[in-house]
Amino acid sequence: MTQAAPLAAENSARVTLADGGIETALTERLGQELPEFAAFVLLDSVEGRAALNEYYRPFVELAAERGLPLVLDTPTWRANPDWGARVGADAAALERANADAVALVRQAGLDDTVVNGCVGPRFDDYVAEERMTEAAAEAYHAPQIQALAEAGADRVTAVTMIDAAEGIGVVRAARAARVPVAVSFAVGADGMLGDGSSLAAAIAATDAATEGYADGFLVNCAHPSEVARGLAAGAGAPELSRIIGFRLNAAEHGDEGAGDAPADFARGVLALRDLAPQAVAFGGCCGTDAPHIAALADAAQAE
Repeated sequence: MTQAAPLAAENSARVTLADGGIETALTERLGQELPEFAAFVLLDSVEGRAALNEYYRPFVELAAERGLPLVLDTPTWRANPDWGARVGADAAALERANADAVALVRQAGLDDTVVNGCVGPRFDDYVAEERMTEAAAEAYHAPQIQALAEAGADRVTAVTMIDAAEGIGVVRAARAARVPVAVSFAVGADGMLGDGSSLAAAIAATDAATEGYADGFLVNCAHPSEVARGLAAGAGAPELSRIIGFRLNAAEHGDEGAGDAPADFARGVLALRDLAPQAVAFGGCCGTDAPHIAALADAAQAE
């Protein structure tokens, strides 16, 4: 399969489905233990691979039933050096895990499923003294991106990025590896990135530093109401037209409950298109699973 075909199908659709919150589903629906929230460790056992396949199954069935394009993330959010070291994975083990993840998702998906190589952040929280320069971020993420590209990922996406510099590094590494790339920023309760910048400013900085190489941008790991605040802060900014999708949380920051019911979640996500009309890809993050994605499909197809 070439990279161009599935990406073209995704971009031409009004609605593209993505999977949900993989760590949430693996722990809560499938009873898996994920040290450091690292799903890639499941690739090391027959039982773990079975759980991963069972995680992806309902999303694949949903896309087939509805005739909608599908993007599936590899379980590699933690498959980078710092987080890998915490679970005993050295460079060779990480290279193998990233390659195995692409193969597993390719097999689990439909013929035209976009296999998205998921690249997570070096650090979860914004601590100014720990932030990387653009060059350091490129060097840090390059081995994982190279492994995902060589294994045949259709695209890589920098997920839960909390400043532009790390996203820029990922885009530059992807360009060097000659693989399509997207950047998905995470925002806080105020709708801003960890460094206080707006979504529009982060997108503008990333595009300016990379000659607009990224396929587009997403927002993830925040509640729809929080993302709405961030989008409203930049309403009318041309950069928001670069947002191609949302993969959001069921609950707001600080809320330890189950969060929105699937139908409410879907309404909140799709309402964001009023501020980001180019968004076509919709999936989930923390607290979401197949019912939330099914509700997104229902609501989107009813429009």
